[in-house]
Amino acid sequence: MKQSFIPLGEGLTDLFEFTTLIEYNHQRINHIVYFHTPESNKRLSSVAIVMEPTSGKHFQAMYIMVNALNYPHPEPNKKYNIINKQAEQYNVTIKEIDVQPPETFHQIELYFNYLTSVIRLQRWIPPLQ
Repeated sequence: MKQSFIPLGEGLTDLFEFTTLIEYNHQRINHIVYFHTPESNKRLSSVAIVMEPTSGKHFQAMYIMVNALNYPHPEPNKKYNIINKQAEQYNVTIKEIDVQPPETFHQIELYFNYLTSVIRLQRWIPPLQ
């Protein structure tokens, strides 16, 4: 099964698209994952919607906003609250993990491979087949 990140932007309009994806696809959402970088200089977080695999288990989409919000701990921010409120409304599970920042990687695809490995090790997505 192919598992791929589908990048959205990091702005406010992308946040609206992200929350609309939750609203219209909540029955297909496995969970939402926050990727925090508290040790980086920028202290930004990315957030992804991890979908259930397609029928036949050929593909699993993960919609992501990279560096889209400020690190929300200990003080949450507006984007974090909006996403969490939408997830709570549709009973979508939220997971959070600290990771390396995207700037550590030469290409965004390498970063996505790294994130895929991290969430696979956490058993938040199925293993390679």
